[in-house]
Amino acid sequence: MPFDEIIKNCSQIYGIEERLIRAIIRKESSWNPWAIRVERGFWRRYWVGIKALFIRTPEKDERWLAYPDLVATSYGLMQIMLTTAMELGFRFQYPTELLDPETNINYGCLLLKKNYKQYGNWQDAISAYNQGNPRKDKNGRYCNQQYVDTVVQFWKKNDDV
Repeated sequence: MPFDEIIKNCSQIYGIEERLIRAIIRKESSWNPWAIRVERGFWRRYWVGIKALFIRTPEKDERWLAYPDLVATSYGLMQIMLTTAMELGFRFQYPTELLDPETNINYGCLLLKKNYKQYGNWQDAISAYNQGNPRKDKNGRYCNQQYVDTVVQFWKKNDDV
């Protein structure tokens, strides 16, 4: 299967089951390493935080502020947003460096493990991976319940994801 070695290494580094990594990749990009998705509305909602994040990076990444669609975009196999990767320490010459499978899976796993440490269980971590936190509705269901259910289904299935 493609990317086996990268997934195995990240699984060992971050203590995440390989099958869970594969499940997120399947859900997020259907195994397309060139997947790119502009997150409409993200830029307007988070402008102040994004600007502060760019300006305080030592590499002067603020040059990308002139290209808001590149910043508010999810990249690669695990669909990592540029701003999220930067919060996790990603520094770049060009945002499309996140399309590199090794870089992408590494930052995706770093985010997933961070979420797990913060929330204490994998379902909350999966929900937060997709929507930023594990918000639930008044009935106790995740606001992105379908996403969580799909990832868990892929993760727990007996056939290879």
